[in-house]
Amino acid sequence: MPQYLIPAENIRNGEFFASADESNHIARAARARAGDEIEIFDGKGNRYRAVISSVSGDRVAGTVKEALPSPEYKTRLTICFAVVARPALESILEHCTEAGADAFQPVLASRVQFDLFSDWERRSGRLEQVVAAAAKQCGRGRLPEVRKPAKLDDLISGGDCVFAAAEGLSPDEAARGLAGKTEIKLFVGPEGGFTRGELDFARGRGAAFMNLGLYTLRAETACLAAASALLTRLG
Repeated sequence: MPQYLIPAENIRNGEFFASADESNHIARAARARAGDEIEIFDGKGNRYRAVISSVSGDRVAGTVKEALPSPEYKTRLTICFAVVARPALESILEHCTEAGADAFQPVLASRVQFDLFSDWERRSGRLEQVVAAAAKQCGRGRLPEVRKPAKLDDLISGGDCVFAAAEGLSPDEAARGLAGKTEIKLFVGPEGGFTRGELDFARGRGAAFMNLGLYTLRAETACLAAASALLTRLG
Protein backbone atom coordinates (compact mmCIF):
# COMPACT_ATOMS: atom_id res chain seq x y z
CA MET A 1 0.00 0.00 0.00
CA PRO A 2 1.30 3.52 -0.79
CA GLN A 3 2.85 5.46 2.10
CA TYR A 4 2.92 9.25 2.16
CA LEU A 5 4.84 11.77 4.25
CA ILE A 6 2.62 13.98 6.38
CA PRO A 7 4.50 16.25 8.83
CA ALA A 8 3.50 15.78 12.47
CA GLU A 9 2.04 19.28 12.62
CA ASN A 10 -0.40 18.27 9.84
CA ILE A 11 -1.79 15.38 11.91
CA ARG A 12 -4.15 16.62 14.64
CA ASN A 13 -7.21 15.33 16.45
CA GLY A 14 -7.53 12.25 14.31
CA GLU A 15 -7.34 14.18 11.05
CA PHE A 16 -4.56 14.88 8.55
CA PHE A 17 -3.90 17.08 5.57
CA ALA A 18 -1.11 16.77 3.03
CA SER A 19 1.21 19.48 1.72
CA ALA A 20 0.65 20.80 -1.79
CA ASP A 21 3.41 18.61 -3.25
CA GLU A 22 2.29 15.48 -1.44
CA SER A 23 -1.35 16.21 -2.28
CA ASN A 24 -0.39 16.47 -5.92
CA HIS A 25 1.36 13.10 -5.73
CA ILE A 26 -1.58 11.45 -3.98
CA ALA A 27 -4.25 12.88 -6.26
CA ARG A 28 -2.49 13.05 -9.62
CA ALA A 29 0.30 10.49 -9.67
CA ALA A 30 -1.45 7.86 -7.54
CA ARG A 31 -4.97 8.95 -8.65
CA ALA A 32 -6.34 8.42 -5.16
CA ARG A 33 -9.89 9.47 -4.41
CA ALA A 34 -12.08 10.13 -1.38
CA GLY A 35 -12.70 6.86 0.43
CA ASP A 36 -9.35 5.34 -0.53
CA GLU A 37 -7.22 3.90 2.25
CA ILE A 38 -3.56 4.94 2.46
CA GLU A 39 -0.66 4.74 4.89
CA ILE A 40 0.94 7.91 6.20
CA PHE A 41 4.01 8.64 8.34
CA ASP A 42 5.32 11.76 10.02
CA GLY A 43 9.08 11.23 9.55
CA LYS A 44 9.56 11.04 13.33
CA GLY A 45 8.81 7.35 13.77
CA ASN A 46 5.00 7.25 13.60
CA ARG A 47 2.98 5.46 10.93
CA TYR A 48 -0.79 5.33 10.51
CA ARG A 49 -3.53 3.79 8.45
CA ALA A 50 -5.72 6.59 7.10
CA VAL A 51 -8.68 7.16 4.80
CA ILE A 52 -8.93 10.08 2.38
CA SER A 53 -12.01 12.20 3.04
CA SER A 54 -11.51 14.94 0.45
CA VAL A 55 -9.44 15.74 -2.62
CA SER A 56 -9.75 19.39 -3.57
CA GLY A 57 -7.30 21.30 -5.73
CA ASP A 58 -3.87 21.08 -4.12
CA ARG A 59 -5.14 19.77 -0.79
CA VAL A 60 -5.80 16.19 0.26
CA ALA A 61 -7.26 15.59 3.71
CA GLY A 62 -8.49 12.58 5.61
CA THR A 63 -9.05 10.66 8.82
CA VAL A 64 -6.46 8.75 10.81
CA LYS A 65 -7.79 5.28 11.63
CA GLU A 66 -5.06 3.51 13.61
CA ALA A 67 -1.37 3.46 14.41
CA LEU A 68 0.76 1.03 12.41
CA PRO A 69 3.95 -0.76 13.46
CA SER A 70 7.10 1.25 12.85
CA PRO A 71 10.03 -1.06 13.63
CA GLU A 72 13.46 0.47 14.09
CA TYR A 73 16.93 -0.88 14.74
CA LYS A 74 18.15 -0.16 18.25
CA THR A 75 21.56 0.67 16.75
CA ARG A 76 21.69 4.22 15.41
CA LEU A 77 24.05 3.96 12.47
CA THR A 78 25.52 7.06 10.80
CA ILE A 79 26.95 6.47 7.32
CA CYS A 80 30.09 8.64 7.09
CA PHE A 81 30.88 8.44 3.38
CA ALA A 82 33.52 10.25 1.36
CA VAL A 83 31.78 12.48 -1.16
CA VAL A 84 31.19 10.82 -4.53
CA ALA A 85 29.58 11.83 -7.82
CA ARG A 86 25.85 12.60 -7.83
CA PRO A 87 24.50 9.25 -9.12
CA ALA A 88 26.51 7.30 -6.52
CA LEU A 89 25.70 9.85 -3.81
CA GLU A 90 21.97 9.49 -4.36
CA SER A 91 22.32 5.71 -4.52
CA ILE A 92 23.98 5.72 -1.08
CA LEU A 93 21.15 7.79 0.39
CA GLU A 94 18.41 5.73 -1.22
CA HIS A 95 19.65 2.24 -0.49
CA CYS A 96 21.06 2.90 2.98
CA THR A 97 17.76 4.50 3.99
CA GLU A 98 16.16 1.23 2.96
CA ALA A 99 18.80 -0.68 4.95
CA GLY A 100 18.04 1.27 8.15
CA ALA A 101 20.70 3.99 8.43
CA ASP A 102 19.85 6.66 11.02
CA ALA A 103 21.90 9.51 9.52
CA PHE A 104 24.16 10.42 6.60
CA GLN A 105 27.39 12.34 7.08
CA PRO A 106 29.31 13.42 3.94
CA VAL A 107 33.05 13.38 4.66
CA LEU A 108 35.96 15.43 3.32
CA ALA A 109 39.01 13.17 2.95
CA SER A 110 42.30 13.42 1.06
CA ARG A 111 41.21 11.55 -2.07
CA VAL A 112 37.74 13.06 -2.41
CA GLN A 113 37.32 14.38 -5.95
CA PHE A 114 33.87 15.94 -5.75
CA ASP A 115 32.80 19.17 -4.07
CA LEU A 116 29.68 19.02 -1.92
CA PHE A 117 30.82 21.77 0.39
CA SER A 118 30.69 25.02 -1.57
CA ASP A 119 27.13 24.43 -2.82
CA TRP A 120 25.70 22.53 0.13
CA GLU A 121 22.78 24.89 0.64
CA ARG A 122 21.71 24.44 -2.97
CA ARG A 123 22.01 20.66 -3.03
CA SER A 124 20.86 19.64 0.45
CA GLY A 125 17.17 19.95 -0.43
CA ARG A 126 17.51 17.46 -3.26
CA LEU A 127 19.34 14.99 -1.01
CA GLU A 128 16.58 15.19 1.60
CA GLN A 129 14.03 14.48 -1.15
CA VAL A 130 15.93 11.31 -2.10
CA VAL A 131 15.87 10.13 1.52
CA ALA A 132 12.16 10.91 1.87
CA ALA A 133 11.29 9.00 -1.31
CA ALA A 134 13.26 5.98 -0.11
CA ALA A 135 11.56 6.08 3.31
CA LYS A 136 8.14 6.14 1.63
CA GLN A 137 9.04 3.16 -0.54
CA CYS A 138 10.43 0.94 2.22
CA GLY A 139 7.84 1.66 4.90
CA ARG A 140 9.99 3.49 7.43
CA GLY A 141 8.41 5.77 9.98
CA ARG A 142 11.50 7.87 10.68
CA LEU A 143 13.44 9.95 8.18
CA PRO A 144 17.24 9.67 8.41
CA GLU A 145 19.08 12.94 8.96
CA VAL A 146 21.25 14.33 6.15
CA ARG A 147 24.07 16.27 7.80
CA LYS A 148 26.31 19.03 6.53
CA PRO A 149 29.71 17.83 5.20
CA ALA A 150 32.55 17.69 7.73
CA LYS A 151 36.26 16.85 7.80
CA LEU A 152 37.29 13.28 8.50
CA ASP A 153 39.51 14.16 11.47
CA ASP A 154 36.64 15.96 13.20
CA LEU A 155 34.37 12.92 13.01
CA ILE A 156 36.55 10.16 14.42
CA SER A 157 35.72 9.79 18.09
CA GLY A 158 37.15 6.44 19.12
CA GLY A 159 35.37 3.21 19.89
CA ASP A 160 32.08 4.09 18.21
CA CYS A 161 33.70 4.19 14.75
CA VAL A 162 34.18 1.37 12.24
CA PHE A 163 35.94 1.65 8.88
CA ALA A 164 35.18 -0.54 5.88
CA ALA A 165 38.72 -1.65 4.96
CA ALA A 166 40.44 -4.64 3.33
CA GLU A 167 42.59 -5.32 6.40
CA GLY A 168 39.62 -5.39 8.74
CA LEU A 169 37.86 -8.11 10.71
CA SER A 170 35.00 -10.16 9.33
CA PRO A 171 31.53 -8.64 9.87
CA ASP A 172 30.82 -11.20 12.60
CA GLU A 173 34.01 -10.31 14.48
CA ALA A 174 33.51 -6.58 13.99
CA ALA A 175 29.94 -6.79 15.26
CA ARG A 176 31.04 -8.68 18.38
CA GLY A 177 33.50 -5.90 19.14
CA LEU A 178 30.74 -3.29 18.78
CA ALA A 179 28.15 -5.17 20.83
CA GLY A 180 26.38 -2.96 23.33
CA LYS A 181 27.04 0.29 21.48
CA THR A 182 23.86 2.07 20.43
CA GLU A 183 25.43 4.80 18.25
CA ILE A 184 27.99 3.84 15.61
CA LYS A 185 29.69 5.75 12.81
CA LEU A 186 30.44 3.69 9.71
CA PHE A 187 33.17 5.15 7.46
CA VAL A 188 33.44 4.34 3.76
CA GLY A 189 36.25 5.89 1.72
CA PRO A 190 36.41 7.54 -1.69
CA GLU A 191 37.69 6.05 -4.93
CA GLY A 192 41.14 4.77 -4.02
CA GLY A 193 40.15 4.48 -0.37
CA PHE A 194 41.31 6.43 2.65
CA THR A 195 45.03 7.15 2.74
CA ARG A 196 47.37 5.16 4.98
CA GLY A 197 47.78 8.24 7.16
CA GLU A 198 44.00 8.58 7.57
CA LEU A 199 43.64 4.91 8.49
CA ASP A 200 46.52 5.08 10.96
CA PHE A 201 44.97 8.16 12.56
CA ALA A 202 41.63 6.33 12.90
CA ARG A 203 43.34 3.27 14.36
CA GLY A 204 45.14 5.47 16.87
CA ARG A 205 41.79 6.90 17.96
CA GLY A 206 40.41 3.40 18.63
CA ALA A 207 38.37 2.85 15.46
CA ALA A 208 37.48 -0.71 14.41
CA PHE A 209 37.98 -2.08 10.89
CA MET A 210 35.65 -4.38 8.95
CA ASN A 211 36.36 -6.36 5.78
CA LEU A 212 33.59 -6.63 3.16
CA GLY A 213 34.91 -9.55 1.15
CA LEU A 214 37.40 -10.57 -1.51
CA TYR A 215 36.70 -7.92 -4.11
CA THR A 216 36.87 -4.15 -4.45
CA LEU A 217 33.43 -2.55 -4.10
CA ARG A 218 32.18 0.76 -5.41
CA ALA A 219 31.51 3.31 -2.69
CA GLU A 220 27.73 3.00 -2.98
CA THR A 221 27.93 -0.81 -2.85
CA ALA A 222 30.29 -0.72 0.13
CA CYS A 223 27.98 1.60 2.08
CA LEU A 224 25.00 -0.69 1.57
CA ALA A 225 26.93 -3.90 2.23
CA ALA A 226 28.54 -2.57 5.41
CA ALA A 227 25.31 -1.02 6.74
CA SER A 228 23.37 -4.23 6.19
CA ALA A 229 26.16 -6.34 7.69
CA LEU A 230 26.21 -4.30 10.91
CA LEU A 231 22.51 -3.65 11.39
CA THR A 232 21.43 -7.23 10.80
CA ARG A 233 23.99 -8.40 13.37
CA LEU A 234 23.61 -5.68 15.99
CA GLY A 235 19.86 -5.12 15.63
